[in-house]
Parts: sequence; structure tokens; C-alpha cells
Amino acid sequence: MDNNARFKFLLYSRALRSVAIIYMTLAIPLYLHLLSISISLIGVIYVGIMVFMVLTSLLFGMIGDRLGYKKSLILSEIPPILGGLLLWFSGNMALTVIAAIVSGVGGVAGGLRGSFSPGTTAIVVSNYPEDKERVMRISSLTKVASAFSIIGAFVLMSQSYLQNYLGPISSYRFLFLISSFLMALSLINLLFVFEAKRPKKTTKIMKMSSMLHTMKVIATNVVNGAGIGIAMPLFPLILESAFKIPSQSTSLIIGLVYIPSYIGVSFGSYLAGRFSYKKNIVLIASVTRAISGLILMFMGVFIAFQYFGIYAGYSMLVAVTLLYAARSIIAGYGNPFIQAVNMKGINKEDYGTASSFQGVASTLSMSSSGISGYLIEEMLPLPLLLGGILQAVSGALYLPLFKKKYGNAESVKIGEPSK
Repeated sequence: MDNNARFKFLLYSRALRSVAIIYMTLAIPLYLHLLSISISLIGVIYVGIMVFMVLTSLLFGMIGDRLGYKKSLILSEIPPILGGLLLWFSGNMALTVIAAIVSGVGGVAGGLRGSFSPGTTAIVVSNYPEDKERVMRISSLTKVASAFSIIGAFVLMSQSYLQNYLGPISSYRFLFLISSFLMALSLINLLFVFEAKRPKKTTKIMKMSSMLHTMKVIATNVVNGAGIGIAMPLFPLILESAFKIPSQSTSLIIGLVYIPSYIGVSFGSYLAGRFSYKKNIVLIASVTRAISGLILMFMGVFIAFQYFGIYAGYSMLVAVTLLYAARSIIAGYGNPFIQAVNMKGINKEDYGTASSFQGVASTLSMSSSGISGYLIEEMLPLPLLLGGILQAVSGALYLPLFKKKYGNAESVKIGEPSK
């Protein structure tokens, strides 16, 4: 089978991965809280998760440049498999915390979460040299991953039913086992993914031109990652606390809140693939990220209404859900263009290391989740408000950093309308 035919195996992998990763990302903070771990301590645990993600991302990225991006993709599936097994097996508090860290599942439980792991962007840009094709392939990945994220939310919701038979804690643990199994199936599909031949690695890290471009991307990713780290990893706990959701209904309601956002990401990704021609990719990357930050701030405002009793009730939960869905449409549309900008100035032999460095900067800055727990305990809306401001600023940085090189829409024309 050729490259195009074998791309389906990457899609199968991202579909299976999304179901498992979304459940684990949503469930871990709720599970830790159920074990009577304080919200502030959960924030600290997430710092450990982010550090582990940074180390593995760097390692797998460098392995990808030297031994192949397919190998880094396969290796990146192993930590969630082990973490899921440990979370299922362990009844010990210390081992449970270690399992959460080893799983490497942190950050945002958004529809894009299951799309990318170390090596994903690198193998796509390596296999498809044209910008148009890259945007379309990345949008296909995000569209499929976000669609299957809906199933991940339903898996979380099933915990509300299973707890009637297994108990609250055992039901979470059983679903961690199912997630581990799905990750193993994802890994098996990756064995059949095609990888194009690439130039031999001639530098220890990366070429200077790639490094200069990567530093610009890192500048935006650090600001964006800090905002996301403050706002999103503990978002399920913000909702649980703001609306005083009963523990027996938490997984059901949180799942319902996230489902419209996954539909939104899938729709936005479809739009990106369908209308990806003659576009100024830098402008789109900048505007979509800035708007995402602004919507995050509005979500914080509605949480504030609930928190201060200005306008309280489940209508505020519906408003937050709709805003999150709108933000997800914007993110789903903008992400393929952001990925294209991030990799456009990178030399072919540096795709793996560069994408890992870019991801590492974002992940490391997301260790700001360590203060998220404290902010929640001080004032519930603060993480969303501060996180939104930082993400909006990161979007505004795209234009001045990249416009000079890629600002001409014609020079980055992605091709003709997709059929």
C-alpha cells in the first residue's frame, strides 16, 4: 500500500487514542479528588505530569529524527498504557499518584488532545511536503480524533452507571483498564503507518535556521501554554465546585459539558480542510488563537456570575457549555494552520526535534497548572480569566513574529479548493 492508503492506520490510531486519552484526561483529576486529595495538591501533581511529558517528548522527538518518526509515535503510546494499567491495579495512594504522572496524560481534555503525540506532526510534514496537503491531513486527524473524543466523554459518563455495581472508585479503575487496552490497539495500528525516507541527521540537535524559527514558535507557545495550564487541566473541578455537582453525577454532567466541544472541534477541523486555499496561514493562526483566549475569559465571567451569586443556576452551566463549544470550533479550524506555521521554517531533517522542542515549551509552561489549584481555592473564576488573557496575548504575538516571513498570503497559498 502507498502513503495515502496507509494514512488510514494513523487515523485509526488517533481515533482509538482519543477515546482513551479523553477519558483519562477528564477522569484523573476527578478520581484524585474522589480519593480526598485536595485541589491544590492535585495542581502540584499535575506539575509532575507536565515534567514527565516534557522529558518523554524531548526523548521521543530526538529518537524520531535519528531512527524514524514512526518509532517515536509507537514509543509515545507506552506511558499511557502503563499508567492506565497502574491506575487500574493500584489501591495505594502513593502508587496512584505515580501512575497518574507516568501516564503522561495532562493538559487540556479538548477535542485536539488525542490527535497529537510526539512524532505526529513530524511524520505528517515529512510524508507530505505541500502546505495544502499538510493542512488537509492534519485537519483529517483532528476531525477524526475530535469525533471519537465524544466516545471518550461517554466512557466518562458511563462511570455514573457503573458505580451502582462496582462502586465509585472501582468503576473509575475499571475504565482506566479499558483505556489502557484501547491505547494498546492504537499502538498496533501505528505499526502499519507509512514513513517517507528523510535526509540523514547531520547535526546533534538541529540546524541554525530551524532553531531560529523554533525559538519564535516557543515564544508564542510558552505564553499560550501558561494560559492553558492555568485554565484548563482542572476545568472539570472548576465546574464541579461552581455548580456544586453531586459526586454521583459528576462524571455524567462533566461528560455532557464536553461533548458539544468535541463536536465543535470536529466541525472546525472539517472547515479547515474544506476551505484551506489561498489563505494567509499566519493571520488565521493569530486570530483563532486570540479569539480562543477571549472566549476563555467570557467563560470565566459566567463562572464569576455563578460564584458571586449574581446570576446563578444551571443556565450558567449551559452558557459555559455553549461558549466552550464555540471556542472548540475556533480551535478546530485554527489548529491545522497553527501547525503549518510552526513547521514551515523547519529543515526536513529537524522535524522531530523541532516539533518536540515546540511541544516541550508548551507543555513545560503548562506546569502553571501547579498554581491553578491555589487560584481555584482563592477565587473560582481566576484560572479562566488569567488563562484567557495569556492565550489572547499569545495569539497577538503570531503576527509580529511571523508576518515578515510568511505574511504575504500568496507566498503561502495552500492550493486549490478541496473537492
